[in-house]
Amino acid sequence: MSTRLYIRLFAFLLSGWLPIVGTAQPGGGGVLALSPADEAYQAGRYYFGDYLYVFVDSTETRAIEAVAAPSFQPHFAKDSLGQARWFGSDLGPGIQYIWARLAIHSQLEYDQEWLINISAAEVDLYIPVDSNRFMHHRSGSVLPFRERTFQGSYGILPCLPLFIPAGDTLTLYFRLKGVGYPLRNDLAATFNQTIFRPEVYSAWDRRARFLDAMIIGILLAVAIYHLIIFLYQRQYVSLFFSLFVLGIALLIMMFSGYSQEFILSAYNLRNGIIFSPITYFVVFLFYYLFSRLYLKLPEILPVWDKIWAVLLFINLLTGAMVINMVLAAGGLWNVAPGQFFKLVSVRGIVDIPLYIIPVAAAIAAWYRGNKAAGIYLIAIFTFVLQSLVKDVNAWFGILSLPEWLYSDIGTTTMVLLFAMGIARQLKTLQEEKTAAEQAEQVERAEASRIRELDAFKSRFYTNITHQFRTPLTIILGMAGQIQSHPSAWLHKGPEMIRRNGRRLLQLVDQILTLSRLETGQLPARFVQDDVIRYLKYIVESFHSSAEQKNIHLEFSSEPKELVIDYEPDKLMDILSNLISNAIKFTPQGGAVQVTARLQSEPVETLTFQVKDNGPGIAPEHLPRIFDRFYHASPGPKGGGGGKAGLSEAQLGFPSPLDGQGGAGIGLALTYELAHFLKGKITAESEPGKGAVFSVTLPVTRSAPVGHEYGPSDIREAVSAYIPWQEAARQTEVKAVSPEQYTVLLVEDNEDMVAYIRAILNARFHCVAEPDGKQGLAKARTLIPDIIISDIMMPEMDGLEMCRQLKADKRTSHIPVILLTAKSDDASRIEGLQAGADAYLAKPFNQTELLVRAGNLIELRAQLQERYRDLSFLFQLRPDYPEEDIHPEDHFMRELHSIIEANLSNAQFSISQLCEQIGMSRATLYKKFKALSNQSIAHFIRRARLHKARQLLENTSLNVSQVAIDVGFKNLSTFSRSFSEEFGLNPSEIKKREENLLKKR
Repeated sequence: MSTRLYIRLFAFLLSGWLPIVGTAQPGGGGVLALSPADEAYQAGRYYFGDYLYVFVDSTETRAIEAVAAPSFQPHFAKDSLGQARWFGSDLGPGIQYIWARLAIHSQLEYDQEWLINISAAEVDLYIPVDSNRFMHHRSGSVLPFRERTFQGSYGILPCLPLFIPAGDTLTLYFRLKGVGYPLRNDLAATFNQTIFRPEVYSAWDRRARFLDAMIIGILLAVAIYHLIIFLYQRQYVSLFFSLFVLGIALLIMMFSGYSQEFILSAYNLRNGIIFSPITYFVVFLFYYLFSRLYLKLPEILPVWDKIWAVLLFINLLTGAMVINMVLAAGGLWNVAPGQFFKLVSVRGIVDIPLYIIPVAAAIAAWYRGNKAAGIYLIAIFTFVLQSLVKDVNAWFGILSLPEWLYSDIGTTTMVLLFAMGIARQLKTLQEEKTAAEQAEQVERAEASRIRELDAFKSRFYTNITHQFRTPLTIILGMAGQIQSHPSAWLHKGPEMIRRNGRRLLQLVDQILTLSRLETGQLPARFVQDDVIRYLKYIVESFHSSAEQKNIHLEFSSEPKELVIDYEPDKLMDILSNLISNAIKFTPQGGAVQVTARLQSEPVETLTFQVKDNGPGIAPEHLPRIFDRFYHASPGPKGGGGGKAGLSEAQLGFPSPLDGQGGAGIGLALTYELAHFLKGKITAESEPGKGAVFSVTLPVTRSAPVGHEYGPSDIREAVSAYIPWQEAARQTEVKAVSPEQYTVLLVEDNEDMVAYIRAILNARFHCVAEPDGKQGLAKARTLIPDIIISDIMMPEMDGLEMCRQLKADKRTSHIPVILLTAKSDDASRIEGLQAGADAYLAKPFNQTELLVRAGNLIELRAQLQERYRDLSFLFQLRPDYPEEDIHPEDHFMRELHSIIEANLSNAQFSISQLCEQIGMSRATLYKKFKALSNQSIAHFIRRARLHKARQLLENTSLNVSQVAIDVGFKNLSTFSRSFSEEFGLNPSEIKKREENLLKKR
């Protein structure tokens, strides 16, 4: 391959796309004539390539005067092979200069300013002034911008000023050195080897600068935008794309002259070969990094990814070798062509796949399912199409195209399409992320819903278990009592068994009703009769229950009679639930009003309301009171818990399945039944002022006439909703004999209270309270010997009551037995952690209850023995251990510390002791009696005496001094009391200690 072909291949690789125009053919004459009649003159631009004569200077020492001499002119030859276009192409490594001659004749009638441009690395223009003098101008594509004679306004065009007088002929001489820096295609096609008027160049320059500024501005905006996206989203595809676009902008600035004009105006870019490979590698590198992420090459095309990376490495290696070779030679024109152009050929062959592989990879990625590769392909094809149109047309001159097509429109369009693809990809990623987050949220919500449902079901089954276990305990226990004591329980026992049997049946019926409602298998048996009379019978069945609490229960209706269709069973369940709730949570002396009224507009409906003046329902609970299994969250400590948290009982509306709390289905069943009858139920409440429940049912008259229930039947059916209460609850009755211990029984079910009393009456005296709050208050005043408590109760549950009992030094010593339906290990551990001394699951064995209570009483007797012996309080040690054998040791030591601090005060009284320890006299007496089975006065006397013995044995004080120090005014009283306590008088103790000291 000839050197010229090497140079042309290098120029092609250097510029990216071949920015050259076709070789001009020589003209017919040797002088370029400027005539107003010429089309070229009208256009303001003449091409002078056909008029050049050249001479290769092998000596590099000839001066302009020698070259311009008439005798030297025969050495100039016509540039028939295009030497003047690529100067130096046929020169050897030691020949760097070409002289060129151009003759211009002006046929104009006036002088005119022109600009002249010829491509070379360095250009020296010599214009004759006279026969011996020449005007010298310098320019060239690698000459530093500020060293050029004409800097103009567009730096990449190395043009020179030329003044042509009217009618004159100028012979210009050029000394040209080295290969010219590749020009933009549009610049080369327009101004290479031309003379032109300045205004023609300025017009073109304005258009070119506008397009360049717009394109570079767009690219910079895109790059900065994607850099910001990376900083916010940490998407590396945006980072690499941003750097790729910045590299393209840098290339455009280089080929448009901005880098020389504004950035590197003082730097000699001879050897753009140094700058170009670096810039191209940066572009190739970040284009590859951007493409591999955008096309997902490591995932779907790993082999293509590796091939691309290898080609990129070879590009880097060959570029470094080219730069090193040029720098070592001191310039491109000093490089030996053989080895250099072989390297350039290899580099060109390697770079060709770098243009092909993105297209192939995009096609493969699109085929493998990456839909984003479609936009990538469109962007590549747009760039290739515009580049082919621009470069091929510039080379062959096939079409007459507008100058703006010679700019980087294709590159910019490609970048914008890439940006659209990234935006779409990021949007897809965001949508996938959002969808994943939503799916995760849905999954978490579903998991939470399942956990909540499991918790609801767990509470439901726990409460259901409680509802089953309590009546079963009573039924089984009463059966045993009747068998053991038939005369005492023959009448009362069977009644309790029947009552609790009905409660079990009621519970089963409600559960089955809910189940049938869910499956749509609940039958409806409507009858047509006077519904007002039926409602009145139901209300009257609750009068006795209301009277027991001194509650005024009233029923009113408008009209007084109303014959319509109604479902007796369902209507009874709805109304009975609401009335039972209202009665249970209306305070003593309150009122419950039941009203019924007929409404004709907009359709005929029957509405009945149940209104009370009880505690009402908190606003946060009101929207969910009809939810199945719903229970509010536990209240604060001290306020009491409910059954499994705050039960429906604490909301004011429990299920009536037992005496107080419910299973969480009462109001849910009422709600479902109202909707089953094609009606609705609503609730209104203001805390502290009661609640109003309204049920609205449609009116029809198509059912069979008649009724199924009479007053006695209704009372029997409603009885399951009415809790039985003892006529007289024993609360403040003293033990009948000293052998009996007092038991505080905290239980909300009256039948259970009666059963436990029957078990314990032989040995214990029972005092009962209906809930934890009242039980806690009673324990603090009564100080019972033992407490037996249910766990699931209204107001305050048994666990919270136990915690508060054990935290209060007035009651911390009282043994507590917890009874509950919760028999699992976790519930048992929770009860023991609350401070319970024993934990029994219902139904319990009555013998086990008696044994547990007896064992706790026996343990208390052992504790009394411990505290009667005061030796553990008088050990000779400065500090007591932080952990004692029994929690009540703390109380006893605190008590002893107060007494010891006042031993010398003979006037120290029990009242002063109570004030300092923070208890009333009665409470202190009861607690201390329970702990030590002795009076507090006796304990103080013994404490004085034990202290006196300690002083006699360990100090040199005499008996009189010791007596005064421990609070005895009378020595004889001290001696007598001392002898009664220890069997020796004080003097004998003192003598014995003195004898022991002498023996030592």
